[in-house]
Amino acid sequence: MNPLPTATNGRISLLPGNIFAAVATVAIFGVLFAWFPYASGYGAMRANMFEFMSFVWKDPEWEHCWLVPLAVIGLVYYRRKSLAALPVEGSLSGLFALCGAFFIYWVGYLADNIYIGYAALIGFVGAVVLWMLGWRWLKALAFPIAFLAFMFPLPFMDNLLAFPLRILMSAVSVGFLNLVGLSCMQSGTAIVSAPDFAAGLVAGQRFAVDVADPCSGIRSLFALMMVSAVYGYVAMDRPWQKWVVFLSSIPLAVAGNFARIIMLTLGTITLGPAKAIGSIEEPTVFHMASGFLVFAVALGGMLLVGAILQRLSKPKEPAAP
Repeated sequence: MNPLPTATNGRISLLPGNIFAAVATVAIFGVLFAWFPYASGYGAMRANMFEFMSFVWKDPEWEHCWLVPLAVIGLVYYRRKSLAALPVEGSLSGLFALCGAFFIYWVGYLADNIYIGYAALIGFVGAVVLWMLGWRWLKALAFPIAFLAFMFPLPFMDNLLAFPLRILMSAVSVGFLNLVGLSCMQSGTAIVSAPDFAAGLVAGQRFAVDVADPCSGIRSLFALMMVSAVYGYVAMDRPWQKWVVFLSSIPLAVAGNFARIIMLTLGTITLGPAKAIGSIEEPTVFHMASGFLVFAVALGGMLLVGAILQRLSKPKEPAAP
């Protein structure tokens, strides 16, 4: 029978018994994550975390979350050569961290809070890496482990951010349209044409575009934050550059959504609302094409920010004598 994890000077050797302990730990937490009824979420009965996640993933606002596990695998594969050079020096500190992750899981169960369980899952992954592989591996895999946070949907953010974003986008769009000479006004979250008393037209008679929830930009915001995090991690060398790229995703998402709303407003004026927008159930091709403009503007801006950062950090060549 293989021995249980043993330690020398706080380090654990990678023995068959240790591997069995790690596999058993992962299996136990897999049961707790994908089988044990954990929290009720927004329903009346408790559901396991995987069931809750997979249900919310069907929402278009959060359908990008299922890509995260694949991205994490890709990130680990990207660093495969540097990881292969690291020594395996498991630490008992990981075992204590693992106990802490289980404690957080238990607290989330008592509080009936699915989001605490999500935090426990990330802590669990990090603890297992530390326990079985060591501090160097944990440091090397810190970003892929933290990136798992994008896997967890946060539907409460829809109500928290969607309406303020709708107000912001309509206000910015109205300001721009008036600046270029297209008289309009803001009515709640709607952009309506200004009244023209000389022509006998009331407000909104020429055109009216409502910035609905799908146009708030929250979907593109979280998706772009995820993309910018990966781009910064892979393309940037210095930590501050990575943070600048990541944080730039917020204004870039707003800029991309602004371009979309302007496109839809101009399309409504020239083509009419039936051809430019359609309905929520059946959006037009023009309306759907405007969604690609969001990512074209935002991703283009992200690449531009990255190019500027790389140029600024590039060492200057010494002048020729």
